[in-house]
Amino acid sequence: MRTHRFALAAAIGVGTLAMAAGGGPAVAGPVTVARAEHAAPAQVSMPRGWQRCVNTAENYSIGYPGDWYTTQIRPEEVCAQIHPDRFVIPLESEYPLTALNVQRVTALPSRSDTEYERTLLWQRTTVAGRPAVRFETASIGEGMDLEGTRRYGYAIRLGHALISVHTAAAPGETRYAAWRKVVNRAVRTLTAATPPGHRSCNPIRPETSFYEGGRVATEELTTPVSRCTTISVSHVADPTNPADRCQTFLLGLWPLVDGSLTYTEPVTACGEHRTVLARNVPDNARYLVLYGVDYIEPDIQQVNFKIWH
Repeated sequence: MRTHRFALAAAIGVGTLAMAAGGGPAVAGPVTVARAEHAAPAQVSMPRGWQRCVNTAENYSIGYPGDWYTTQIRPEEVCAQIHPDRFVIPLESEYPLTALNVQRVTALPSRSDTEYERTLLWQRTTVAGRPAVRFETASIGEGMDLEGTRRYGYAIRLGHALISVHTAAAPGETRYAAWRKVVNRAVRTLTAATPPGHRSCNPIRPETSFYEGGRVATEELTTPVSRCTTISVSHVADPTNPADRCQTFLLGLWPLVDGSLTYTEPVTACGEHRTVLARNVPDNARYLVLYGVDYIEPDIQQVNFKIWH
């Protein structure tokens, strides 16, 4: 499973977001260019010439310069990295440093030096009326980053979530000061992707994690902070047999009980119709979706489907 380094690295004492060590893009496999949404979900003033990118999976939306680029590998990473030059994300490797980065995080940055970074700035502030911390750090070269790698940005409250909006620059990057200014403007355009009171559930296409006992399981997933209280599946199809559009699904839910997940009753879902697997699901619930396979030879059956949560 691909390891993501978009979280505050509290486990190793690093006070800012741990992104990639290298400053330049690397050659990679196919990537998907994000489609930016031009209509703002909320009435927020946009700088002239900017456009808006919406991440429904993480429930945030942000503006960025209209001639910049955004790329991701997974649907959940839409809008997470934005840069003035075209860039690629290496498969099964570190993420490149980019000029504008947006991601949900679990903790505020450290306000003091750490084993890997010096804290140059740590300031409590507000942005558009929301509590935030403004930070800047420089790598000392002992961790993944080159010595002198800098990060500047904000960790800001958005509803129940904590979002980091920051820039990351390699040593000697001459555009760092300009990128700081972009971050200062972009953070003021940050809004929730789903307005309060909106009840639509967000679709994702999950990755496969493992096969066991006649069932295939997705990677671990987490419900977003939203008004949606169900987990459903739709657009069910076997790509090797397009006529086969039905499959039996169930959920495995955390926390563990006696060392095991809690499973829902199996439900048959067919075609594009949205079939509910569970109701009254809270925000930030961790779960897997599993489906029963019809064959394992010559290969284990792989079924395409969307999850709505």
